[in-house]
Amino acid sequence: MTSPLRAALAVLMVIASLTILPAPARAAGDQPLTVRILLINCVDACNEHGLEAVGEGTPDFYGEIIFAGFPAHITPRAPDDRSQYAPFWTLTRDIPAGVIHQDIAIGIWDHDSTGGNDLADTTPRAGDAYTHVQVNMIDGEVTGDLTSSTGCVHGNGEPGGGIFGPDPKPAVEVCFEITPTPTTDTDGDGFTDFEEYRGRDFNDDDLVDVTLPNADPQRQDIYVEIDYMQNRRPQNGVLAAVEGAFNTATITNAHTGAGGLALHLLLDEEIPFATTTSFVTVPPGAPADDFDVIKLGSPEKPCGTSGTGHFGNVVDRASPVCADIIAFKRQRFRYGLFVNGLAGAGSGSGRAETHERGGDDFVVSLGMWTPAMLAAAGGLKAAEEGTLMHELGHTLGLEHGGRRDDGSLDAINCKPNYQSVMNYAWQVPNIDPSRPLTYQRFGKATLVENNLDETAIPGLSGVSRPVIYGVGGATRLADGSLAIDWTGTGAPFSASAQANINHLPGIDPDCVSTSSTETLISESDWDRLQYGFTNSPHAADGNHGDMPEELSGESVLRAVSADLTVEMSVDKADAAGGDTVTATVTIGNKGGSTSTAGSVTFTPPAGDPVTRPVADLGTTGSRTETFTYTVPCTVTDGATLTATATVAGRNTQGVAEPAELLADNTATAATVAHIPVMAVTAAATSAVNAGEKITYTVTHRNDGSAAATGATLRHTLPADVYYSTALDTGAGPGPAAVTRNPDGTTTLTWHLGTVATAGTGTVVFTARPSLLMEAGDTVTGSATVTYGGTNGCTFTPVTRTAQTTITEVEPSRHPLLTTVWALSPDLRTPEALARVQATDTRFDGGDDSPADGVLSQPEASAAFFLPVTQPRTLRAELLATVLNLATRRINAGTGVHTVTLQRLGLETVGDAVRYVQGTLAQPPALGNLVRYADSTLILTEINSNLAEQY
Repeated sequence: MTSPLRAALAVLMVIASLTILPAPARAAGDQPLTVRILLINCVDACNEHGLEAVGEGTPDFYGEIIFAGFPAHITPRAPDDRSQYAPFWTLTRDIPAGVIHQDIAIGIWDHDSTGGNDLADTTPRAGDAYTHVQVNMIDGEVTGDLTSSTGCVHGNGEPGGGIFGPDPKPAVEVCFEITPTPTTDTDGDGFTDFEEYRGRDFNDDDLVDVTLPNADPQRQDIYVEIDYMQNRRPQNGVLAAVEGAFNTATITNAHTGAGGLALHLLLDEEIPFATTTSFVTVPPGAPADDFDVIKLGSPEKPCGTSGTGHFGNVVDRASPVCADIIAFKRQRFRYGLFVNGLAGAGSGSGRAETHERGGDDFVVSLGMWTPAMLAAAGGLKAAEEGTLMHELGHTLGLEHGGRRDDGSLDAINCKPNYQSVMNYAWQVPNIDPSRPLTYQRFGKATLVENNLDETAIPGLSGVSRPVIYGVGGATRLADGSLAIDWTGTGAPFSASAQANINHLPGIDPDCVSTSSTETLISESDWDRLQYGFTNSPHAADGNHGDMPEELSGESVLRAVSADLTVEMSVDKADAAGGDTVTATVTIGNKGGSTSTAGSVTFTPPAGDPVTRPVADLGTTGSRTETFTYTVPCTVTDGATLTATATVAGRNTQGVAEPAELLADNTATAATVAHIPVMAVTAAATSAVNAGEKITYTVTHRNDGSAAATGATLRHTLPADVYYSTALDTGAGPGPAAVTRNPDGTTTLTWHLGTVATAGTGTVVFTARPSLLMEAGDTVTGSATVTYGGTNGCTFTPVTRTAQTTITEVEPSRHPLLTTVWALSPDLRTPEALARVQATDTRFDGGDDSPADGVLSQPEASAAFFLPVTQPRTLRAELLATVLNLATRRINAGTGVHTVTLQRLGLETVGDAVRYVQGTLAQPPALGNLVRYADSTLILTEINSNLAEQY
């Protein structure tokens, strides 16, 4: 072919064969496409025939490769005189991102120094000698003379001359390959080269439906879609920092030799705020704040503008091939969600699917962290960086101790030889503020806890940061390039020491170890990450599996703070009033810093608080204090007495223990108080006639939960009510003492002694109101119990009263004279005499017998015997009058009227009797003769029925 013909061919290819569209976003720039000619072989005779003239031997081949839009490329010449040759001529062109179909033409030429170069026929198509192919730059499909990426094609020789005119050329076979092929994955990351450069066309319309932003064909690409709740957008620079950590990962791509990893954290869309989010298997009717509902929608509808799921971006979900896009991303993209907080996880920093074969879902949940927690973590940005990389690490097949050689997960946390953000000591820069953001970079390091060499460098090759380890639970930092005092005991150092070096309770409860014989092995993380997750049991949406608890804000804060704890017990769970209770207060420190300037304040249930200083306490240190208090006698029975102990302290920098850690700084201990509670009930006959007996029933009981001691029952009768043991017809028991009080009242006393809990007793006795009481009068008896308890406690007496109303009967109106009463002892019935005794006791013992509280017939007769002088005459008249009252012949309220009664201002029988009783209280001396005479006269008039007015 002449030069003009070749030029025309190139122009036509440029004009007619290129399809150019806007390029999708990517990092690699123009896409390389390579043609390699593998074999040239004469099909028709070519030895001194066809391409070569007689005498010129076999051809001297060279090739011409033309990429549309590029200058033609002429290959070097093959060795002279070869009818078959494998040249492996290679040409790579960087195809612009906008080109969709790239046309390529291959021509095979014979170099002829004498008669001009000759073009061989390599295509079966008539009228053309060039092999033509077209490569779809989206999916790598090859069409044209060759329909696959590798193969052979040969010409038809153009019978009859064809385009060669009268000088036909023989058919030559050319074998070649085009790379990358549709399945080529140069860096071995699971994405084809075409996907990494262009993306995917799911419906073969030559339009890219989904791209892989900034894909790196030379390195492992890891894609993570990041959504975030309102007000929880990652801080500026967080995603870049984590991507940067992957970019400098200590790993070399086995296929390309490129270093590091290409992590793509694709910040997508904001979702509505929720205080907490659930991250568990999707339950039926899951709430809108469930992780899987946020990701997939409820009901699950990832596609369409009305879809409620957020996985994939808005363009993905609106695409006609959304289902294909989402399916593609579910197989290739992890999904991370920045939320406010996790349901049931307090201030937990996040959650992630964790399995030896990886996972695809995780959350970062730092919205519940207080400003103090974030400050301890180095700020919100540092906390987000470390937590994001930590949770992502779980989905990449790492546990809190990394990953073992056999592929199993290592859950041992806080290993000193594991310097990775997967280690809680490294997740955030709270313990080592300058710790790098990375997974473990150095190789295997082993520490045997019962064979630790304190005399030599520990063999932690590659350690560039301080080693964080535990001594007795306290957090220590040491230079990993020097020998380490693992036991913390100082010199002399041992070559085979034993210590529990990963026991670091100040960092997190997950760093609590009970063994000092563990073999702690750490491996490099970067060379054993699990990039794919489709073979993980958690790849199915909604199946998150069992996940480890994660570092909490409290733990981050505790690691750099003193975190005092207090427990308290008392020696008496039950105590009586006046008892001494001893409280034992145990103070501990579970923080990462020694507690300084400590104090404990004990507040008893009653009384003033007591504050004492507490000596400095290292991590896991403790001490005990004892306090006492006295149970008040005035306490309510059954009351719970609560003592309180509160501790406070500062860390070694003098910073007070933060408020977030004070929940366990107060302890209480309860004692139930027991005291006696005496109760008394009093009842009396509701109504009686004057002089008749009243029955009193008094019941005491101890309603308290402790015995009453020295209990005494006293019942006080009013002055108008008479009691004597002789006249008492009650069921008893009788009183131990009967006291006539100066005010005329009478007190009956029973000594109850000790009354046990629920102890009770009843006293029943009788007493009689005076005959001088009138209808409607009332008498009230009062029962009082006094008592005490143990330890000399005394209690307020309890009192109850009982009231009786006086009634009367219509009098017979036939009072009897004194002489009649003297001569008629049969009329003086015991009941009548008892009524008399209740009204006036002066006749008891009147026969010179001892007064015994009951009026007998002889005593009554003695009062009537020979009443010839005063006061005997007046006494006899008085007894007769009271007997008339007792036998209801007259009543105390019966009106009387005579000249003498009127002069004396006396209107009733009762008035007259009380006047006479007043007279008898005075001696019958000369100055009282008139009064004695008047008194005798008025009673004589009453007993004679001369004065009564009925």
